[in-house]
Amino acid sequence: MALNNDGHGLLQVPGFNSIPLEFQLPLEARFAHGLIGFRHPHRLTKREMAMLRLMLHITEQPEWDRAILDPDEARLAQWYQDAKEGTEGFLISPTTWDWCLAELRDKAETWQRTGHLLVFDSSSALCQADLSKLVGELQTEIARLGSQQDHDSPLVDPSLYPLVYDRSYVLVQGGDVSLENLWKLPGQVAKDLPIRRPFSRITPGLEESRYIQWGEYESCWSSRFQWLPCEVQFEPEPLNDIGVRVKSYVNNLHPWHHKGLYTQLERLIGSAVPSWNDILFYGNTRGRRAPRILTYGCEVHNQNEDHQVFDLVHRWLTWNMQCATYEEWQERCDIAREYLAGPEPPRWKQACMSYGARWEDMTQAMWDIPKHVKIAIHAKRRRKAWFDHPEPGVSFSYEQWRKGQCTGSAIHPQRLGKHPDPQDHHHVPVRLEQQFRQEGLQVVVEITRIDLTPENPVYSGESHFHIEGLRNDHIVATSLYAVECKNVTQARVAFQHEDGIDSDELDCKVPEALSLVLDIGAWANYEEPPEALHTFGSVGTTEGHLLSWPNTYRSKLESFQLRDTSQSGHMTLVKLRLVDPHYRVCSTRNVPPQQHEWWAAAAEQASNLDKRLPRELILSVMNQTDCWPMSDLEARHLREEFHRDHERARTAIDKCVWYNNALILDGQDW
Repeated sequence: MALNNDGHGLLQVPGFNSIPLEFQLPLEARFAHGLIGFRHPHRLTKREMAMLRLMLHITEQPEWDRAILDPDEARLAQWYQDAKEGTEGFLISPTTWDWCLAELRDKAETWQRTGHLLVFDSSSALCQADLSKLVGELQTEIARLGSQQDHDSPLVDPSLYPLVYDRSYVLVQGGDVSLENLWKLPGQVAKDLPIRRPFSRITPGLEESRYIQWGEYESCWSSRFQWLPCEVQFEPEPLNDIGVRVKSYVNNLHPWHHKGLYTQLERLIGSAVPSWNDILFYGNTRGRRAPRILTYGCEVHNQNEDHQVFDLVHRWLTWNMQCATYEEWQERCDIAREYLAGPEPPRWKQACMSYGARWEDMTQAMWDIPKHVKIAIHAKRRRKAWFDHPEPGVSFSYEQWRKGQCTGSAIHPQRLGKHPDPQDHHHVPVRLEQQFRQEGLQVVVEITRIDLTPENPVYSGESHFHIEGLRNDHIVATSLYAVECKNVTQARVAFQHEDGIDSDELDCKVPEALSLVLDIGAWANYEEPPEALHTFGSVGTTEGHLLSWPNTYRSKLESFQLRDTSQSGHMTLVKLRLVDPHYRVCSTRNVPPQQHEWWAAAAEQASNLDKRLPRELILSVMNQTDCWPMSDLEARHLREEFHRDHERARTAIDKCVWYNNALILDGQDW
């Protein structure tokens, strides 16, 4: 089914002219997203997560690339020492450090050559780009927008005056909205759109083959709202150094009053395209990168250690039920004390949790009860069983991994082999400017200014991790550009990713050890297992830098505050959300502006009302028509409903997350 919204004929997009609103392209024909969609094919090991965080930390240091490429041995040694002394230092072995250095050299070369840096790069990746050359003019143009009402009401808010089914006027028969004349509409405007009824049961795609309760998948769609992206066309012969033009109005940003800002947005969007190329991947693939450490199990040493003490102490309630004399019992206790006082591996190498008392915690009363002593020595035996976190470079080298070769070779293979890993990892390169040169892109623009004052010195941050947009919006990538950071601490964006873990493929005699290898938290038997989500950490926003990520990542803007609490400060951010260009959705090309103020100003100018009627009468006329096309009051009410749709979708997505069941393996009860 061909999708088209160019205005030359019927509007052929989801939700219009007999095309179902829930229309979906097959996985191989669209990019991946995380709205009950793509998950990591594997859960990354705890050591690989530590590697990703270490490499991010190093790339946040001043002139890190020079220190790597023109080796500054003193700085490198200090970074290694700091890493080993950190909370995850036990995971940074010499082998791990060597791999990180090799990868950092490649990252440094790419950064110096392109100005792009991939971080947290696994099956999904984040891209940082230095676009400081855009800061000055963007600051000037955004300043003309005035002040923001509150933290929840962006200066340019895509959730205000969105596409509202049954309410918005849409050019369904063809025609387009011109930037030069927003109200000269050559096509037919639909006044009576069909009512959107609740969805029937939707059959999830292949990538969503998981247990989903009734209504949760449907909750990721909205039968009422959709963001309205602007149309972006690639210049066949670029007139500027970026080569894109915004061809339809940015929703809630008047193109006549803010021509300078439109020009700067074109530069920003054009500069974001290479970052989107770096992070997008197709829905039927296994993502951008294979794991650096692939394992489905781990080896546990010294399990069920044999020692005479286990034959000498039994679970009786009093010593005289086991020994004829107290002296005999004390001899056995001496053997138990010697065993309990013996060495044991550090906590991070211990294969399982231990709930028994340590010998130094044993009171005399406890020593007189064989059951307590038995529990203590069994706990000691559990603590003495140990494992090693798998290292990188065991089943394939760094060079092989970098080229995607032999990455399906696991250190410990799958138990059943129902879903074998491909021997090599293949990534299909993305070049938006080539693949979609004729169609162009659709981008949702949001501009936010967060003001802090001595009276309100803290921005509390977003409360939940979330995927951007609804399924109607078909968002596949997001870019966040820090335009201005004045007298505020660094804002950071935290990231989380869902995993596709299959406990049937895991193999370990001590499941708790494998749980530690795979960075899965512990839980009691009466609790639900942890969700199959991996929190990677946070990436800092820097003025003039663009941070981009695929919509497979969940994100959350973290808290920040004033540096100098005696003065005001603010942070200005531009967020660009890319609609999957394999789709076409209803955009501002197809919907005339809905803002009453825009229409009123244009009508007054076109009719020369200021020359024909007194000002008081003009205001009276405009007040009588304040619902055309939509009043500000109605738009704000609808925005609240739109936000409730987003919250419903977020809740549904959370309910559909799998659980990490590594501890439910058939391990020995020892």
